[in-house]
Amino acid sequence: MKFAYTLAALALTASPVLADEMTLSAPMSSATLHEGGLDMNVYFVEAENGYEVVGTYTSRVGAYAPARIQMLMQDGDSVAFGMPGAQDVLYSFERTGEALHVTAENTGLQFASN
Repeated sequence: MKFAYTLAALALTASPVLADEMTLSAPMSSATLHEGGLDMNVYFVEAENGYEVVGTYTSRVGAYAPARIQMLMQDGDSVAFGMPGAQDVLYSFERTGEALHVTAENTGLQFASN
């Protein structure tokens, strides 16, 4: 019986995986991240000076029109930022060779302090 209580306690305290990630390895391939109340579809196309990365995102709550981010990424580039409407999620984009790796990590809401 103690074993059953222990398993129940562990099940209640276990936290879900709080990150979503994808790796794109070909132009015009795409995938969608679902983290922190936003859905973001990401793809890239080859450009003269690197990859033109495009992310189209929308909130799952409310009737908001989709918005878009675009950035040029060269081999070795990486960037991380937050998005409006998803204050507790850190989005990271990293290009390594022919691959683009994107993660959305739930970091919890953090406030600035002195």
